[in-house]
Amino acid sequence: MKISSMLALVLGAPLLSGCNSTDPTQWRYVLYDDSDTAPHADYSGMTKFTLARSVLLVQPSATSGGAPEMLSVPAEAQGAGTHYGFEPIAPAKPPHLATYEGTRVVRSVVMHTTGTQHVTPPVSVPAAVTSAESTGRSPALPLAIDTQRLMAEPDTRAGTRYAVVKNAATTYAVRFDYSAVPSDAIATAQLDLARASGVYFHSACRTATLTFLSAPLRQQQFTVTIADPNFVQTVALDGQAQLTSHAGCGVDQGEKSEDVATLAALNRNMAQARSLAHLWATLPVAGQAEALAQANATQRAVTATRKAVAAAKSAAAQQKRQEEEAVRSSQIRQPAAVQLETFRF
Repeated sequence: MKISSMLALVLGAPLLSGCNSTDPTQWRYVLYDDSDTAPHADYSGMTKFTLARSVLLVQPSATSGGAPEMLSVPAEAQGAGTHYGFEPIAPAKPPHLATYEGTRVVRSVVMHTTGTQHVTPPVSVPAAVTSAESTGRSPALPLAIDTQRLMAEPDTRAGTRYAVVKNAATTYAVRFDYSAVPSDAIATAQLDLARASGVYFHSACRTATLTFLSAPLRQQQFTVTIADPNFVQTVALDGQAQLTSHAGCGVDQGEKSEDVATLAALNRNMAQARSLAHLWATLPVAGQAEALAQANATQRAVTATRKAVAAAKSAAAQQKRQEEEAVRSSQIRQPAAVQLETFRF
């Protein structure tokens, strides 16, 4: 969903300039850090959520011989300024949040304006087990690409990044093109949380195109919508009974029933992306030449290793054959000794 520039001006002005809202404040946002190392207050009991980042999940085709498929799935953004909470000011209640399974990424927001709101209960699904985890190998697919690593610094403009995506045995060179942030987006660092209780904010949506530059996926290209937590877009909560998040980015306004099967599939994809994120590293590089150089170097090293392993196996097999042949020859040249038996009568 896109918010108009005029609405952004209306919503963004109080957040940036400090204008007071005419509505009485019933709750407030809190920015927090729940890491083990950072000192922080007691946030227990607070309704918490995390801005979304996007993970690009590249999977083999569902049909034999088909092209790979790529999905943009939400994940928890990392780093400072991405964790928030609703703190009620008694006796009012903050909005009710439903999050995706195993995360604090918001799936829906329901306002406590009436007693008729229906909230879909969370759907529990088992965490996805990747083929690499189940077999101990490092396959070329599926793989996960962390877009937050490619857009670490806030930048409102359209741009291009190059990176390598690698696991223990495979390195891909990729090109990542992304659009400018929407005109209504606000830099996350500029949010004035003290005056933001009348709006809901989510990571800004951008369009991105990923192009593989190296084999075996060379020239495979995918265009998706991604979430950039460096910026946020806002939605007025006044009069909104419910907001429902899109799988890629953005929200729908108004009550919306959720398809259980679709939600379960998304939860599975998110779980798989989290697992793969531990196996694949997304590493930005200076340009296309460096990305290709790293990918080609890895491919040469892998090829050399495979040849060395094959040569070692061949040599071991040859040695075994020679040893077996030597044993057989020895048995032919040395007839078995005659055994004498003594008989008593």
